[in-house]
Amino acid sequence: MAIKNWDATTSRVVYRRLEAGESLIEGIESLAHSEGIREAAVISCIGSLRQLKRRNLCNLERDHERETIDEVLELVSAEGYIQPVEDGGIYVHIHIAAARPSGAIVGGHCEDATCFTGAYVYLQVIEDARS
Repeated sequence: MAIKNWDATTSRVVYRRLEAGESLIEGIESLAHSEGIREAAVISCIGSLRQLKRRNLCNLERDHERETIDEVLELVSAEGYIQPVEDGGIYVHIHIAAARPSGAIVGGHCEDATCFTGAYVYLQVIEDARS
C-alpha cells in the first residue's frame, strides 16, 4: 500500500458497540460498510476479548511470530486504520494491547479477535465512499 499525503478535514466520528462473540475485524469492516467509509482512523477501541489472534515482527530472523491466545483478556487499546484497496474493498489494520487478569500486557498486530462481553469502537472518518 502506498503512503499518500493529503490535507484531510475529517468529516465525522462514528461509533459502534460490538457484541459478545463478534469478530473485532469483521465488526469494524461492517461498521465501515454500513456508514459508507472508505478511509478512517481507529481512534479508540476498548472492551474484552475471549480470543486474540496476533502476530509480532519482533524477530527479523523468523517470519512473523503468530499466536492464538484463548483466554479472557481486557482490551486496553486498539488503534489502526481502514484504507481502500484496488478492488474497491477496504483493508482493516489494527494493533492491539490487551491485559491478562494478572495485568500482564500482550500485544501486536491483530489478525482477529473475538469479543467476550463486547467492545466499543470509534472511527474518525477521513474519506466517505460518497465523497
